[in-house]
This record gives sequence, C-alpha cells and structure tokens, in this order.
Amino acid sequence: MINKIFNINALLLLLSLSATAQPEVNKDYELIPSDLIEGQAITEVFGYWCNACFSFESTVMQLKEQRPDVNVVQIPAGNETYARLFYTIKALNLGKDAHLNVYKDIQLLRKNFNNEADIEEFAARHDYDQTKFMNVYSSFGTGIKAKNALRTVRELGNAGVLEGVPTILINGKYKFRRTADAQKNISNMLFLYDN
Repeated sequence: MINKIFNINALLLLLSLSATAQPEVNKDYELIPSDLIEGQAITEVFGYWCNACFSFESTVMQLKEQRPDVNVVQIPAGNETYARLFYTIKALNLGKDAHLNVYKDIQLLRKNFNNEADIEEFAARHDYDQTKFMNVYSSFGTGIKAKNALRTVRELGNAGVLEGVPTILINGKYKFRRTADAQKNISNMLFLYDN
C-alpha cells in the first residue's frame, strides 16, 4: 500500500515538473535571424489550403482566450487572392468566423478562390455585403497589405526560416516547433513570448 502511494506521489510530481518544464532550444524552438520579423508578437504564417493551419487555428483561438493581452499576428501565404481575402476580412472586422469560413470553404466544400468572381461568391454565400466586401477587397490599401505580406513570406523563405505552413515565429527571435499537444504548445509559446 505504501509503495502504491509513493508511486502515485512520484507520478504526480513528475507530471507537475513536466508541465512546468521550460521549452528547450533546438527541441521546442530554434533561434532565427533577428532582422526578419520585428516586435513582440506570436506570428503565424499560414495558408488557407493547409490542413495543419486549419487545425492549428483552434490552438490560436485558445491562446487568445487564455491571454488576450498577447499580440498574435497572422500572415497569409500563397497568392494575392488569399492575402487580399484575409485583409478584407480584417478590415471589415468580420472576425474569426469569417476567417474560419474561408478554411471551411476551401478545405471542406472544395471551393476555388482563383479570381474576384470566386471572392464575390464567397461574400454572397456567407451573407456579407457583396458591394462593400468587393470594394475593400479591390482597394489599393488591401493590395498593399497583401503585397507586403507576400514579400515577408518570400523573405522568410529566402532566409531558410519558412519551410512550410504553419510556421510560428515568436518575438522575431524564435521559430516554434509545434507538437500534437495544444496546451503544451500554448504554454511553450507563452513562455517564449514572455521571456
């Protein structure tokens, strides 16, 4: 009986130590050149076509719920259509549901987003004001944001930091390595963000 209690206490101690373990360089993250991304932020480079990005979205939402003070920046990869769509949703303050609608349309409904007609159909399908949506989508400001995002993606790729999506960069210093454990991912990202 004493052995069982000792084993249970030892197991609980081990679990508590592993839960508070700090992330390790070259295991949980790697150092990146400091001039690629500026500012204190958890930056996710993502693609709407990417299943892993769609899955990681729930981790991003949990992180935002746990720590609303954390600056989370998302950078769309792919092409100008995807980037413009992302920045249109942001400019119109349509929120996470609209962002998830893009993922669902592409990955679950197999909708194409190749041109403005596809984007207009997306707006209509989800009952967004089509005229307003397309005006923002086609605007010069949205185009600049999209081009800047794609340029950043290229620069990260050229520096060898971006090998695929999703790629998570923290405070412009760390490239985070995801695991299957969402809460561990959140804890490790927040540790790196705070330190």
